[in-house]
Amino acid sequence: MGVGAPAWNTLGTHVNIVNSLEGNLDLTLHCKSKDDDLGAHLLHHGGNFGFSFNPKFPIGTTLFFCSFQWNGEKLHYFDIFISGDYGRADCDYCNWSIFKSGPCRNRDPMQRVCFPWNK
Repeated sequence: MGVGAPAWNTLGTHVNIVNSLEGNLDLTLHCKSKDDDLGAHLLHHGGNFGFSFNPKFPIGTTLFFCSFQWNGEKLHYFDIFISGDYGRADCDYCNWSIFKSGPCRNRDPMQRVCFPWNK
């Protein structure tokens, strides 16, 4: 998948999303950008979905957003990657855990940064 492949970024960016919902619930997610629709995916508890891309140039123009749903509840939305956003894009390997309260970025095994769902 290429969201514009500048030569200076040969490794690309990798996003991994893990279903960490409390109560061992299944999670349906659907991620896309302006150019790429990654489709809907059903994740059982502990399951993951990942994708890779090369950020567009200039910096600040790549955005991936996802919808999340469990137990037939309303859809929750989150911008999982925004280039130029320190909390969401300062990574080559962006690992996320999804909780009912919102997504959390796992910076390393001891540091988790959590975000609220989009309004």
